[in-house]
Amino acid sequence: MIIKVRGVLLRFTEYENEIEVGGGTVRAGLTALTERYPRLGEVLLDRTGEVRPTHLIALNGERLTKNELERAAAEDDRVDIVTAVSGG
Repeated sequence: MIIKVRGVLLRFTEYENEIEVGGGTVRAGLTALTERYPRLGEVLLDRTGEVRPTHLIALNGERLTKNELERAAAEDDRVDIVTAVSGG
């Protein structure tokens, strides 16, 4: 699958925004991604290994809940990670 990283998370992937990873599920792909970029894992995942609520995960444009991360993902699927930005 191809994982697309945007915004503030790019600095944790050496500014690579389309990263091909293996894994049969979205969660497995995210695990492969954070193993490749451990610093990304520190900001993407909480202490229990779940995606922090400030990040939205989408599979082929469909937003997934944290309970849907076990959804199958094929080689040509696209996973997007979008981070909510707040400020004032």
